Amino acid sequence: MESSLPHPYQRALIPLTGLAGFALLASLALAIFKLRGLFWISFVFFVVFGLLDLTVWLLGQLQVRRARAFLASDRPLVHWTYSAAEWQQWKESIWQEESADWKVQWGCLTILLALAGALTGGMLGIEEGILQLGLDAFLGFGLGALIGALIGGIVAGGNHWAARLAYQNPKPGQVALGPNEIYVNGDYFQGDGVHRYIRGATIRRGQPTTLELQLLFPPRPRRDPEEIWSFPVPTNFLEKVEKTLASICDSQNGGAL
Repeated sequence: MESSLPHPYQRALIPLTGLAGFALLASLALAIFKLRGLFWISFVFFVVFGLLDLTVWLLGQLQVRRARAFLASDRPLVHWTYSAAEWQQWKESIWQEESADWKVQWGCLTILLALAGALTGGMLGIEEGILQLGLDAFLGFGLGALIGALIGGIVAGGNHWAARLAYQNPKPGQVALGPNEIYVNGDYFQGDGVHRYIRGATIRRGQPTTLELQLLFPPRPRRDPEEIWSFPVPTNFLEKVEKTLASICDSQNGGAL
């Protein structure tokens, strides 16, 4: 089962691949029409998105390798695979929670690209008089807004496609808990006891009963250093999970909640 673990960053890879593909097609079209200035701008975007895509894929493969080694070792104190019914219930809840990510974001990016297009168009037409300046600025504004909308659509479509692939995946996910180390259906975390560690754990009883793990990461740009990972616990594993909470948390940095 551990030989085919899901890529942990699949939901980032699909939109990035779409953006790289869009930039490549735009570059080819601009090259055909011999619009060299716009061609190089589009080509730079292709290179940036392509490199990001490759980097995310490689980082994910490294995580898969580490997770596979963890699952095959004797480090997990608790390890389970969800039943078909439990898996379907979890997928349904994730599907509902992430539905907002599928919407096209018409805001900041579209406006910024539209303004950039208007400024560029105005600069190109500044020597042709006020009328031409206004026309070029208007055309640049429209082109920038169109590109921003297309990018927003690609990102929203990619998020929706990634979510649907996860929802349609019939293979039940699995969870493994070890001392300051966890695997949760593709997501893998290993603490170092200093900058990365499991700060606490809370069992929330209900339908279903869930385990919440409070994870601390080193400072990250534009991301909170704390994350909460929450996932359902099968009834037949609940007692064993309760007994191992103190072992999986870093007692030197807070322990179980």
